[in-house]
Order: sequence, then structure tokens, then C-alpha cells
Amino acid sequence: MKNNWQVRPGDKFGRPKRLKIRPLRRVLRTTHLFSIAYGDVGSSIYYALGVVALAASGATPLALGLAGIVFVFTALSYAEGTAMFPESGGSASFARHGFNDFTGFVAGWGLMFGYIVTIAISSFAIPSYLGLFWAPLKASPVVMTTCAMLIVAFLMTINVIGVRESSLLNIALAILDLATQLLLITLALLFFFNPQIIIERVLNYWPSPQDMLFGIAIAAIAFTGLETISQMAEETKRPEVRAPRALIIMTIVVLLVYAGISVSAFSTMTPTELAQNWSTDPIAGIASKLSLGMVAADMVAKQAYSAHSLFW
Repeated sequence: MKNNWQVRPGDKFGRPKRLKIRPLRRVLRTTHLFSIAYGDVGSSIYYALGVVALAASGATPLALGLAGIVFVFTALSYAEGTAMFPESGGSASFARHGFNDFTGFVAGWGLMFGYIVTIAISSFAIPSYLGLFWAPLKASPVVMTTCAMLIVAFLMTINVIGVRESSLLNIALAILDLATQLLLITLALLFFFNPQIIIERVLNYWPSPQDMLFGIAIAAIAFTGLETISQMAEETKRPEVRAPRALIIMTIVVLLVYAGISVSAFSTMTPTELAQNWSTDPIAGIASKLSLGMVAADMVAKQAYSAHSLFW
């Protein structure tokens, strides 16, 4: 069959140019992925403990533990899925490959709404802690909302600048965060830990079955952000290896921190005090109790030393 097609004069002017596909730069490593995901999941402890205590009361550690079990299986699923499909999209991409485009569409929008909720909750938790230095940040709804909006705008700007720059900031904040939480857990275990008191506070403040289920549902929100590593797969070097590794490390660290902070909270205060006085800033409540307890212990030690000196 003879081909009579010829180039027409208008083709080089009217024919649109094909778009070149430019893949994302692979600049992230395991430490970057861990810090980014820990910033999403680990930061939830700053508000989740108090919010869960409002519903689950004495069963707060159990509610967080049951949600943590689901978190473990979810993390393993994400690790397997990311190794199979190292592309951006996370759960939306997995749903598209496993089922169809519509299922991926629904999963993606569900994930987006989940992000909106966690961004709002997390941004409102920060002014509560800053309110310890300036009271209107915690007492005034207008000041608190304005501060939360500015925080969201600042973090959005950091992410727009570049993923590598934002990941470096996440690494620095993750190190500072882990060091602070480990210090609080260590001091609480050394000066306040008493298994009998913790068991009594759990049993004496045990919630109703409805409140228990509601507390577990709220606790599940605290573990939102796990899919961040999967979404960064296209920007990761060797994602099929480093993404699952970061997921496993992050899961272990988060569960240990949550367990330690829960024990520290129930060692230093009752569930009612946690829910009523420190619901928006539970970590500040632990630090406050630790400082008061250590000051009291220091006063008792000085009095004992004085009495010992007078006796001799």
C-alpha cells in the first residue's frame, strides 16, 4: 500500500508540541522519610492523650493501645504496597491498582479530608502550649485561631520551597521532639512510677462501653499520617527498600513513645485531671507535675538533711 502522506506547511506552526514528562527528583533518604512521617504521627501525642482522656478516661492507655494494634497492621500494609508500587499517591494509588480508578478517587478524597482534620487539630494544639508563655494564646479564641492559621501558612510555605528543605526542618524538629519526650518519660519513671497507682487510676475511672468505643475512634486519629512515606516514594532514592524501612522504624518509635507518655501521664495525674485541666496540652501537664514533684522532693530532701544535721 502506497503512503501518500506529506508534511503540510502549517504542521510546524499549528501542531501542538508534546509535553515532556519530567519525573520528580529523588533526593530523600530513610532519615528524611522517618522525620516527615514522625512529624505527622508522633506530633499527635501533644493533643491526642488529652482528647482521648475526655472520652475514654481511665481506659485511655488501652484505647491508644488498641488503636496502635490497627496502626501496626496498617503500617505493614503500607510497607508492602510501597515496595510493590513505589509511586506518589499512597492509599489512592494502591486502591487504583487493586480495584479501579473510581475506588482510587474515593480513597484519595477520603485521605484529603483526613488531612484537613488533622491539620486543623494539630495547628490548634500549638497555641495551647504557647499559651503557657502568653495567656491570650490559650484563653482568647480569636488569638488562638489567628496563631493556628499563621502556623499553617508558615508550614505551607516551607513545603512550597522544596521537599528537601522541609525534610531537613523535619529532621531537626524530630530530634528535638524525641529528646524532649524521652526526658519527660525518664523523669516520670524515675520519680513517679508506681504500678499500683496506675492500676487504681485505670480501674477507678473506667468508662462506659460507649465512651470506650468513642475513645478508640478518637485515638485512631492520632495515628493519621502514616501514608506520608508512601506519598513520598517518587522522591525517594531506592523507595522499594528505604520506604518500608522508614515505616517500620517509625512504627516502633511511635508506639514506644505513646506507651511511655501514657504511663507518664497516669503516673503524675488522675484521668479526670488530665481531661479537665490538660485536655489541649497534656504534655505540658506532665511537665508541670514533674516540676512540682521534683521541687517537692528537693524540699523534702533538704528538710531531711537539716533534721539529720541537727540530730548529729
